[in-house]
Amino acid sequence: MRMGRLPTIASGLALALAAAAPASRADEPFPALGLRFAVAEVGGGQVVDGSWLTAQVAWANRIFEPAGVSFEQARVSGLDASHARLETRADRHALGAELSDDVINVFVVESLRDVDDPSRYRMGVHWRPRGHPGKHLVIVARHAVPTVLAHELGHFFGNHRHSDTPGNIMSYDRGEVPPFFDAVQIRRIRAHARRFLRTGELRPADEI
Repeated sequence: MRMGRLPTIASGLALALAAAAPASRADEPFPALGLRFAVAEVGGGQVVDGSWLTAQVAWANRIFEPAGVSFEQARVSGLDASHARLETRADRHALGAELSDDVINVFVVESLRDVDDPSRYRMGVHWRPRGHPGKHLVIVARHAVPTVLAHELGHFFGNHRHSDTPGNIMSYDRGEVPPFFDAVQIRRIRAHARRFLRTGELRPADEI
């Protein structure tokens, strides 16, 4: 993922928001959704600190804002060191036993190997753990840049394919503007948010 450094929010942001403008922004925003962070513990401490989590959530909220979707930290808990370095698919699937209900489960780990190309490491992934039908989760590695959570949440909210448009948050090409979702992606995000709340898969953060 080549997400680059934090951009300044100026004319580039106007361009990004303009790309999202065709979406149904007249719709009311959804209630904030809860993020449960499970942070791997290595050597007596967690692999990231609170400021790292805050930056990831802030970027996710900024990028999802045109969709009327926002996130809050519902809780932060430790994750056993046995899950700190995810090397295989089985390692990822094992996180299914650590899931909490009603929230978006985000696991923050020391390292995340690419299971399709073991010579590489990933910054993040959206994953469906085997043996837990209908459940899905997000994994973010500690070396991830601050926009990675937003990218993986884009997958969580139904944008499974990567984009070819530079600057789109679902693209690997960072581009010259702040990351954004396009109108089609925003409609998909809103549809998934409605379904998550209707079915009870997610609840508003203030109800958790």
